[in-house]
Amino acid sequence: MAITHNDLSLGTHWRSDISSRLALFLVVLSVLCGLVSFVLCLAAEASRSEASWYLLSNQGDGSKTHQCVYTGSGRTPLACAICAFLLLATAMFAEHAYMLVAATSPKHPELAAWSSLPDDPRTLSSAARTLTWRACCLFLTTWICFAIAAVLLIIGIGVESGHISQWRNPKPACHVIRPGLFAAAGILGLITVLLGVGLYLTALQTQRLHQKEEIMRRGITQATRPHQFPPPSAPQAAHTTQGGEPAAINKTSTSA
Repeated sequence: MAITHNDLSLGTHWRSDISSRLALFLVVLSVLCGLVSFVLCLAAEASRSEASWYLLSNQGDGSKTHQCVYTGSGRTPLACAICAFLLLATAMFAEHAYMLVAATSPKHPELAAWSSLPDDPRTLSSAARTLTWRACCLFLTTWICFAIAAVLLIIGIGVESGHISQWRNPKPACHVIRPGLFAAAGILGLITVLLGVGLYLTALQTQRLHQKEEIMRRGITQATRPHQFPPPSAPQAAHTTQGGEPAAINKTSTSA
């Protein structure tokens, strides 16, 4: 049996199918990473370092200075913030990288409908255009929320890593994180993951819509195609015997 091009491209079709088990696994993994990242952000918010200010007086000249001391080394919120950032980045890029590969695959042109607006609006139905706009809005909003959450986590990591050593010594200035920074990063990270799930569902719905339109288009094409009847066969020559029964012509010749 001959091997066709479709048989050789089964692996590519499976990897590019956005409704495959791999895509569903990555979406579930993204949700789990987002939830764990949110919990770690709350833990970092609860254990963030604070500064205690003291008024110190110099007995020699009687001058007074303000000194601050950190309440903690910042190792716990630093570790939580780093883990939350890594988990959020893993969830974001794992989900979006797979969907971008599936959408730009030449084997599935119908998946590219949600990644770019159609040039001719008449080629798609109103439902497909609505899904396309929704997918674009979700895509942009997801990356905006992820960027803000990542910036907040990076700021928190930078501040908490500045006083790991000698945090008990009095200092003239202490840099601390404002209350709610880690919590805001966790909320934005959770929103990012939920928007990513919505983007996946929208892309899946768009794919099914285009597959249905393709099936209907093929059915209409086959229905409008003219039927081709086989050409009539040539009549066979026959002769009758004395009893009126037809007899086949013997094509073999006999010698006298």
